[in-house]
Amino acid sequence: MKLINSAILISILFISLFFISCDENDTVTPSEEHFEAAGYIIKNENDSTVFKVLKGQVDNTITESFTLLLADGSQNFTIEFLDEDGNNIGIPEHEDHKETEAKEEHELEFQMEDDSIINIEIDEWELNLTPLKIGGTTFRIQILHEGHPDFTSPFVPIEIK
Repeated sequence: MKLINSAILISILFISLFFISCDENDTVTPSEEHFEAAGYIIKNENDSTVFKVLKGQVDNTITESFTLLLADGSQNFTIEFLDEDGNNIGIPEHEDHKETEAKEEHELEFQMEDDSIINIEIDEWELNLTPLKIGGTTFRIQILHEGHPDFTSPFVPIEIK
């Protein structure tokens, strides 16, 4: 009798482990693809690249710091992201995984060390920057996804002249 009860108990345990292991919610592998960026470019209204950062380094062939002129007032810029090789991969796309699930949302965050120097308005992947006074500080860009950053740049210089 003990042998039969042990066999039943082992069978139930084995079946339980089998069903648990077949669960589609894998706690080790992420449930969605993350946007993999290694850098970014900032483009002006004429679609010209005015600033570039790749793998944490400012591209000094374009400029050493992101520069705005106080006299120019408010200006619009777009941001596009780069892969490890410096190829433009655009911006994160919103994808529907299932009709019952919400869309996967990414958002742009622009952080300044000194907020008194410039006013920033973000509309999806576009920036409206209004210089407030002459000076310099640093900024960084993040792509946020479901409350955590998928990409964080280092702080880089910005100047208002």
